[in-house]
Amino acid sequence: MSSAAPGSGAQVAPRLNRTSTLRALSSPAAAAWLVIGLTVLAFGLRWACLRQSLFGDELFLYEAVHGRSLGQVFHTLRESEKTPPLGFVLAWLTGRGGSADVLVRLPSFVAGVATVPLVYLLGSRTMGRAAGLLAAAWFALSPFEIFYGTEARGYAIVAALVVTSTLALLAALEQSRARWWVLYALAATAAVYTHYIAALTLIPQAAWALWTHRERARELLIANGAVVLAFLPWVPSFLLQARHSSDEAKRLSLLSPLTLSNVEEAVGKALAGHPFVALREIPGRSALAVLAILLVSVAVALGFQWARQERRAMPRAGSPATLLALLALFPLAAIVLYSLQPDTSFLLARNLSVAVPYALVLFGWLLTRPRPEIAVALSVVALAAVGVGAVRTLSPDHQRPDARGAARYIDANASPNVPVVVELPFPFRGAPARATQVYLRRPHRIFKPAAWPFAWAIAARTGAPVFVTLQNIPALLRLYRPPPQYTSRYRLVARHLTRGITPLVVVEYAPRR
Repeated sequence: MSSAAPGSGAQVAPRLNRTSTLRALSSPAAAAWLVIGLTVLAFGLRWACLRQSLFGDELFLYEAVHGRSLGQVFHTLRESEKTPPLGFVLAWLTGRGGSADVLVRLPSFVAGVATVPLVYLLGSRTMGRAAGLLAAAWFALSPFEIFYGTEARGYAIVAALVVTSTLALLAALEQSRARWWVLYALAATAAVYTHYIAALTLIPQAAWALWTHRERARELLIANGAVVLAFLPWVPSFLLQARHSSDEAKRLSLLSPLTLSNVEEAVGKALAGHPFVALREIPGRSALAVLAILLVSVAVALGFQWARQERRAMPRAGSPATLLALLALFPLAAIVLYSLQPDTSFLLARNLSVAVPYALVLFGWLLTRPRPEIAVALSVVALAAVGVGAVRTLSPDHQRPDARGAARYIDANASPNVPVVVELPFPFRGAPARATQVYLRRPHRIFKPAAWPFAWAIAARTGAPVFVTLQNIPALLRLYRPPPQYTSRYRLVARHLTRGITPLVVVEYAPRR
């Protein structure tokens, strides 16, 4: 008897110690410090990407706000853009001075970092502190969120605002204090003025609240009515922009048609990938398989557990879990249904930005449901898999194309006003095709692709070299060699290759001496 007791105690004590340690880590004070650490981590990861060259749709925003009055910004939005004005106005306010190309990203940067504690608060309020901590950590490490947290567009901002609206709504439904209703209405209005995809969250959220909290119907109708009234002045511009959106939907139907593989790709990139890199590279096949196995295994195990329990153990319509599932799934379902129309698609990972925070809280809840020791192990493995993608995102080969580096090469090697620089718009058109021009600091003669023959004629007449910037694609390099009549007079003298997800190359042709 006496010998058995110590042995038994020796077996039980380590488990008790581990459990108590886990409880200590999930205490309010410890959770607060962990959230602060995760916020600092998110700041560092995004700061490391903040000075990358402007890329893609960012250049539309930069061209719309840089060196323009606020009235000109609104005119450009109405005539050529497809999004509401708030993100542009914020970028116009911040994007001034010598580092305007970086400062226009400041609103997204602040929003992306701030969403980490917001996701924790959402998880803690709805599914528990452990779920909130894991969701916040996943959000901080997510390559998708790192990218859009450093992009001069509205995706990070709208995600922060819809999460804020959900937190305010839950508080208002519980306490019915005026300040929470005001915050809800302000956050929802700001969200819909930032990006139209906010409606994919705000509409089902309001419907859920009206259905499950009928006793708050008056307050809900007033708050949501205020949002609608606040949006009315923008409706004429919205209707004008709808034509631009329909044109984009036609183009996307060719680039990303509605197929099962494209749906999987969009969801995978939004949750753990990079918007412009294949999932097999970020987070990588192994990391993606680990995440899928973990989530499916835990979901199946919980499903069997629920099947053995009474009906009352299932989530009710008014439960936070139901709201989170609705807000995580509705945007994807709406985009898929909309993309069923002929020659129409909005199936891009970025359009799921408003759904990601809610999905991550649900994942956090799934992975922290088992016993504490198992939950910690699952969480560590999941975050390690996402962290692999975060590390790979910082690699030069996975950063935005280095238009700044290409421009520096031209400035350093081309005499002012003499060389002919040709910017080729592949695979982008419009402002994104002029990325290198944004960073040129010396005057150069710029020719569009349509004027390619004239560029060579002028260069040959003046004896000037020709600098060509384009994506490093062999077919393009062959296409834009000197025309036959100038082949004997020009030779390739230099080739400068930059790094990035679509590397740029600067090719220099000089007259033969």
